[in-house]
Amino acid sequence: MSANALFNMQRQARRALLVKIYEPASRLRKGSPEYNRLACSGRVWEEYFQPGNSREKGYLGLQRVHRRLLADIDALRAILPVSALGKTMVSEYAQQSVMIENNPLTVGDARRVLETLQEGVFRRVDLASMSSSELVEMVTSETAGRGSAINELTNHIIASQWIAESAAFRARTARTAGFCEDEVRDLAVVSVRNTDSEAVYDMRRGKDHRAGSSNLAWGGPVPPGEYRNLPVAVRSNRLRIFPYPQEVPACVRRFFEWRDAQHREKSLHPLVLACQMTAYFVHLHPFPDGNGRTSRMIEQDYLARQGYLPAVIQGLERKDYLRMIDNACGGDPGEFVTAVLEAQLTALHGLYTRCLLTDAM
Repeated sequence: MSANALFNMQRQARRALLVKIYEPASRLRKGSPEYNRLACSGRVWEEYFQPGNSREKGYLGLQRVHRRLLADIDALRAILPVSALGKTMVSEYAQQSVMIENNPLTVGDARRVLETLQEGVFRRVDLASMSSSELVEMVTSETAGRGSAINELTNHIIASQWIAESAAFRARTARTAGFCEDEVRDLAVVSVRNTDSEAVYDMRRGKDHRAGSSNLAWGGPVPPGEYRNLPVAVRSNRLRIFPYPQEVPACVRRFFEWRDAQHREKSLHPLVLACQMTAYFVHLHPFPDGNGRTSRMIEQDYLARQGYLPAVIQGLERKDYLRMIDNACGGDPGEFVTAVLEAQLTALHGLYTRCLLTDAM
């Protein structure tokens, strides 16, 4: 089959799926008050995909399957200074997160960036007491005039260090289970500031300053940290349907309500809830760019507040993560959950061994 024929077939399949999903809207007159209310409610997309349904999406079942693994994790966690140890994984976690976005820099590069920050700006500020808006200002000044790849990595390291430093305090004082919506918007800015990804926001203004860009996007202005104003699709799966722009604000608001409710109910183990949280947010895809990095910052923050380590998956390749998270969005989170749980246990074992060696010296 030719590439054009395959593309046309996928386009037709996508169109048919959209018709099926949005059938409730087709019963209303387009432009009517009832139609507009339904469109802005986000309910049609949510009711079709049910991203917060832990039973239907398989998370409750996976929790039962992995109950022994979860017990082993919690037994180790109880005897380790996890908060302090989590700070030692910042550079590795940040590097893996940007690697997933095709950043070529290595763990060694990440360690050198962190060392430079520790010898410089981190000595001059109290990260733990810094607000997310102040974090944006720091990243903006620290990465001015440098290359995109190093800035993307630096941005994530700064954000991840901020999360590691402030999580314990926030867990005691915050009224929510994790970041609030405004903080997540700020982190979306942090993830793209002074990088090529920030040009995606300029493309929404009709400008793209990247060399050789074909500037295929259009639409009204989207300031960094604001929600997208266009429908989106991903090349890896053209049948993955994200909310329409007018649905995004309501869907995002209910994401935070769902997260806080799930945290209170405690029907899901924090590690399993973190997995569902990550897939749910990625499926919303609320920003023009930076959604994956932002979702992993949300994950890191929630796990840190609950006393767990950041999920660094050993030997991870970009294509494997994209497959796992796409499958999770589609209702098959088994591989993703297993990878995160095994990564947690592996990291705890490694840190336990390190603590034993330190005590023996």
